[in-house]
Amino acid sequence: MPRRPARPWREFVLLLAVLSGLAGGGAPGMPLDPAVVLRGAGLSEVGGEDSAIYVLSRDSLASYRMPGGARRWSVQLAAGAQLLAVDEARVVLGFDDGTNRAAAVLTGFDAATGAPAWRRTGYVPAVYGCACGDGVVVAEHYAPGGDRPATPDLAGIDVRTGAVRWSLGTPPGGRREVVLEPGEPVRIAILDAGGTLRLYRAGTAELVSTVGLQHPGPVEGLAISGDRLLVYRYGLRNIVAGAVFDLATGRRLWQRTAEPYGERLWWCARSLCERANEGPILVLDPDTGRERWRLDGWADMGAITDRYLLATPSPPDGRHLVLDAATGRVVRRIDGWEPAGAPAGTSLLVAGRGAAGITLVARLDVETGAVTALGQAGRWSGPPECLTTGALLVCRLEQDRIPVWRLEAA
Repeated sequence: MPRRPARPWREFVLLLAVLSGLAGGGAPGMPLDPAVVLRGAGLSEVGGEDSAIYVLSRDSLASYRMPGGARRWSVQLAAGAQLLAVDEARVVLGFDDGTNRAAAVLTGFDAATGAPAWRRTGYVPAVYGCACGDGVVVAEHYAPGGDRPATPDLAGIDVRTGAVRWSLGTPPGGRREVVLEPGEPVRIAILDAGGTLRLYRAGTAELVSTVGLQHPGPVEGLAISGDRLLVYRYGLRNIVAGAVFDLATGRRLWQRTAEPYGERLWWCARSLCERANEGPILVLDPDTGRERWRLDGWADMGAITDRYLLATPSPPDGRHLVLDAATGRVVRRIDGWEPAGAPAGTSLLVAGRGAAGITLVARLDVETGAVTALGQAGRWSGPPECLTTGALLVCRLEQDRIPVWRLEAA
């Protein structure tokens, strides 16, 4: 299956004591009860804009007019759909049962009526649940018949028309990666067997840069952060060898070989994080590989911004830390909230459980500690998945309810 984008803030939580104080209200004049609650069976994904919300369920896609929540249209679907892109003209879904990629389908629906507008067969999203391009869906292409390619071509499928805007192949023995960096345009990295790395804009396939890497050796994976590239090889479980390169010059800055069972090695903002087995998390200087600082007793860490990292335990136990990425200084200790959406700068959407099982959704600024309650809803069986469209806050609670709040007064 295509990979789901990483969400390193997934276990984020804040002081439960604050929840009781906020349950009575958020911004002045802002009602905390949902403006509307959308319902369905087997709700799986939600997307939208200020004027319309699109809800993907087990076997249907429905559109709801906002504000008000009146249903505009609903269409029956085959199983295995994923929501990829939404704009004022189109809603794009991918269909792939995982058994025959050549039969996978991308379909664009008319956003106003729900009528199918275009259809492409043999295309699978390159990253699960992500269109990944400005105006295109970045997809792998599987032609009917013949052997399944080890590395299929990538294509950019126009969201409005379904036309193939561009196609990129991976040379024999090469590697490629769709590069997802928060706040940065999506890029496609292709490394050929001779060690030349090319970066392309995902929306247009325009070549951004070309650089020859200094002695990359065998490569099985790529990961980019800013102007640094990590290449690595896998062992029995995790990474067994990795090297970091300067993307401007191609110069290898340092490399490392691990034990056969390997270790985890991943980007934490502009630093590298490393953890072997059950040991501490080491934060490494990306230019030298030397340890900057370490954190004992925590299982995972990811970036909130380039300046702040979030540490999470395993299994989750309600304790989390916000840390200064450069020094490891504890900026904030937090308990009692769960993450409910992607970070936007230093602001996080979080959810907590109050009296009588009430769910409170709030905005937390990790830099100042300020918390603003945005909405409250009933029943809590786990943290919701939320998004904001600008004027709306939309959350999926359990498998049958999607409360929607207006944010104009927030």
